[in-house]
Amino acid sequence: MDWTTIREGDVTTAQHAELATLLRGAFAHLPGLYQGLRTWSGLRPESRVVGRDADGTAAAAGVLRRFIQVGHTDQLVAVVGIVAVRPSLQGRGTGGDLMKRVNAHLADLQVPFGILTCADRHVAFYGRAGWHRLTPPRRAVFSRDDTGEAAPFADEIEPNTLVLPVAAALADWPEGDLFWHCAPI
Repeated sequence: MDWTTIREGDVTTAQHAELATLLRGAFAHLPGLYQGLRTWSGLRPESRVVGRDADGTAAAAGVLRRFIQVGHTDQLVAVVGIVAVRPSLQGRGTGGDLMKRVNAHLADLQVPFGILTCADRHVAFYGRAGWHRLTPPRRAVFSRDDTGEAAPFADEIEPNTLVLPVAAALADWPEGDLFWHCAPI
């Protein structure tokens, strides 16, 4: 497997096509999300960690630095999302290799924390990669998709918000609800 980290502006049309194919396969339960050359959901990432093998793009994850408000603290984080492994490679260690490279990329970015949300079935996977689930679950206020028309914000309890201490200690994570796009409401 050949691994690379690439800035979003440097992703070619051909690479978007391969990424879209990977994402359609990995997220088959979300039909219509990764149509054509669309390779993001919500906001476009700023960079991607990509693994390629003889069959093309095999694994990828997106990273986006941003501030979110946690309680009353403006917290710099690197949001990790669109984590995908080709279905034929799942369960073979490729996802673990991907997350090692994602974690190293976050260290290169010198952010205090990484943050992601995931389904229950993926919590243990991220835990093995050094990520920690916030307990108790936190209220999260966010936009489901920043790329389309304005829509009401989601306001829900997010049971699987995970953080990775990068340039800070886990004990430094602030207490409180998470406001991804707005001040507390």
